[in-house]
Amino acid sequence: MSVESKIKILVSDDDLTARILMKETLSSETIEVLEAENGKRALEQFEKHSPSLILLDVSMPEMNGFEVCERIRSLKSGEHVPIIMVTGSDDLESIHRSYAVGATDFIAKPIRWPILGERVKYILRASQAFADLVTQQKELHQLAFYDTLTGLPNRQYLMQDLQRFLALAQRKQHQAAMLFIDLDRFKRINDTMGHSNGDKLLRKVAHRLQTNLRDSDVFARVGQSLSLNQPQLSSFGGDEFTIFLNGLNDANEATLVAERVIRSFSKPFQLEQFEVVITPSIGISMFPNDGEDAETLLKNADTAMYSAKQAGRCCYKFYRDSMNAKAAARLQLEQDLRQALNAGEIIPFYQPQVCAQTGHILGVEALVRWLPANGGMIPPDEFIAIAEETGLINVLGQLVLEQSCQQAKIWMNNNTPVRVAVNVSGHQFRQHNFTEIVAEALRNSGLPAELLELELTESVIMSDAEENIARLIELKTLGVTLAVDDFGTGYSSLSYLKKFPIDILKIDRSFMCDLDSAPDDVAIVEAILALAQSLNLGVIAEGIEDAGQIEILKDSKHLLLQGYLFSRPLAAEYIAPLLTQNFTHLMQK
Repeated sequence: MSVESKIKILVSDDDLTARILMKETLSSETIEVLEAENGKRALEQFEKHSPSLILLDVSMPEMNGFEVCERIRSLKSGEHVPIIMVTGSDDLESIHRSYAVGATDFIAKPIRWPILGERVKYILRASQAFADLVTQQKELHQLAFYDTLTGLPNRQYLMQDLQRFLALAQRKQHQAAMLFIDLDRFKRINDTMGHSNGDKLLRKVAHRLQTNLRDSDVFARVGQSLSLNQPQLSSFGGDEFTIFLNGLNDANEATLVAERVIRSFSKPFQLEQFEVVITPSIGISMFPNDGEDAETLLKNADTAMYSAKQAGRCCYKFYRDSMNAKAAARLQLEQDLRQALNAGEIIPFYQPQVCAQTGHILGVEALVRWLPANGGMIPPDEFIAIAEETGLINVLGQLVLEQSCQQAKIWMNNNTPVRVAVNVSGHQFRQHNFTEIVAEALRNSGLPAELLELELTESVIMSDAEENIARLIELKTLGVTLAVDDFGTGYSSLSYLKKFPIDILKIDRSFMCDLDSAPDDVAIVEAILALAQSLNLGVIAEGIEDAGQIEILKDSKHLLLQGYLFSRPLAAEYIAPLLTQNFTHLMQK
């Protein structure tokens, strides 16, 4: 605020000339004079009006100017307001006392009003410059130490204060806990609803966490300061949050907070017209047992959080020493996977799909395998999850797609054409340019589109049915075959199923394995076969290990059989000799 702006000045001098001359000096349009006939009134006027400057007479009824100045300076709002002490004394003791209680300036009576006016102008300018600097510092502090999206303290703020809190806990011989919270499958929200809705969800999550912690009664202990017991909530970046709990007696108190946080997520979050359910996975590390410094405590809580995800999500896990060994092994596997993708160690194996009527191989399913250069084989269930978590699944999936198309073209050139089925993950399918990736793989290999089948799981295509219909139609215009993998394990709506431009239903192996002993599985398989026939869809039954399983399927049209009865997944060079064989004899009991 400049001197030309509206200024409130609190005047406690009983000489009315002071007010009149202040108006004449500063221009009556620019100031508002607040009167205070005694010290008590001066305090009331200050707290009510927050003046920009105070002219404070030392000699006042009820409370003298020194006491009023000291009281104002003790208030948060009075730390920086300019205060000019006015007194009839000009002795050094009065001057020293004025500055000791916090006065900005001192002036003795009789007052030379033009000089006072110039002092007031100078002090106001200096005060405004200081206020501007404070504002800038607050803004810089806000940017540096608070998350702009949620308004919560950020990682830098947490790290700045955490060591101090740990030292406090150590002095008082209390335990402390770090809760590391990660939202389960948050990326799905961004992918399906857009980043703006993802941001809205994060703000709502932050508010719910704040509300939950404010309501917490875990930390109230008589005789202990709030700063010791108040939980410290921070935004750690993205969809990660931390809660630091100090002044604990034991780990059970951390358990109560973790359980409360998980319960608070049971209520859906409202995003526009949608109700979104999201869950937290929480890792907990305890001070001092799991770490005596901030970095170690955070690292171990993060490790425990990953253990919670592996345990099924929407739960909490306490850190254990053995977790670090698992985390190190996982990190090593991730690094090895990146190198394997570049070194050509990731290749597709192929499992035949046999026509139930003719006994000939009409198709093969490409199944990814990792063959390290040092020998052996790493099964998919050990690295596919890591590929999905790290984003490597898109690179891996494209690699398998391209290699499978190239291999199918080689078989076609050798007069043994078969359709190759390639699994598509949800991450791949949601890529905005996925159709172009498929088209490019066909162009580069020269494979006719009708010899490529894309398999998507039931849950993937139903994740956003309306949008996925359009994407499936795009793929269908390329001429490829579309199959629903693991059918019967998801949540397909029949009204949507007939809208999807799909060609094949693939019966999940879990229904085929126990047909002899599980009547419910027989009923499900029969229902799928009837549904496929009514919609004129082909059927692939996987998990075929003996001829008895084929009996229930024998009257089905457009049926392919896949399983160990015919062949295990094999490298391409071992599949070639099988392509001319007939497997009818294996299908007879």
